Amino acid sequence: MSTEYLNIYNNLINLTTNKKLYIGLKKQDVFSDRLLIFLVHFAFFLNNYKSEENTKILQEIYDFNFRQIELSIREIGY
Repeated sequence: MSTEYLNIYNNLINLTTNKKLYIGLKKQDVFSDRLLIFLVHFAFFLNNYKSEENTKILQEIYDFNFRQIELSIREIGY
């Protein structure tokens, strides 16, 4: 179960860390910008796969992603 969700999380992180997304920003690539772009990507993911059959799975993915974000934030010391 976690490895499936970990792949989704890692793919979203790879999308978020794409340097081309930050070319138009006047400030540096900082944590808050990455978090915001991650959440936008995650919202698109959830919206795309939203259906009555997927409700439980999407809730598990949501919980897993926010648990991973919390662990990452704690790890870097914010």
